[in-house]
Formats: sequence, structure tokens, C-alpha cells
Amino acid sequence: MAEKNNLDYTKLGKSVEAVLVTDYINLLHSTKRQIWSSFVRGLFAGLGGVIGATVGVAVLVAILQLFGGAPLIGHWAQSISHTIESHNTVK
Repeated sequence: MAEKNNLDYTKLGKSVEAVLVTDYINLLHSTKRQIWSSFVRGLFAGLGGVIGATVGVAVLVAILQLFGGAPLIGHWAQSISHTIESHNTVK
């Protein structure tokens, strides 16, 4: 026969909930922890957005290269490049 666990899961759940609620209340009363938490959350959200956009653009460029490139985008980029070069040589 399997050995019966002597753990009281209801009591364990209430204890974990009490610890989490206490930690949340401490967070609400600490301006320094709120600022730090918001800063870290914003930092990772920004980093995730940049990494996601980079991966998205890389996938888009790879797909465009499979189909022979993007003539409109290439022409547009070349036009911008010539504009920048002409403004740099005028000065």
C-alpha cells in the first residue's frame, strides 16, 4: 500500500497565501520598492519590445530575400542614402 502523506494541503495553501499577501502589503507601503519594481518591469518590457521588433524585422527581411528582395524598399533606402550624402558634401 502507498504511504499516506501527513501534509495538510489546506493549511499549507493558507500559509503560502498569507506570506504572499503580507509581501504585497509590504510592497504597497514601500515607495522605494514600488519605484524599483516599476523600473525593472519597464526595463524588461522595453528590452522585450526591442528584441521582438528585431526578430520580426529579421524574419521579414529573410522572407523578402527568399522572394527576390524588395525593389520599392531598396529604391527608397538608396534615395535616402543619396540625399544624406548630398547634404554632407554641400557643407
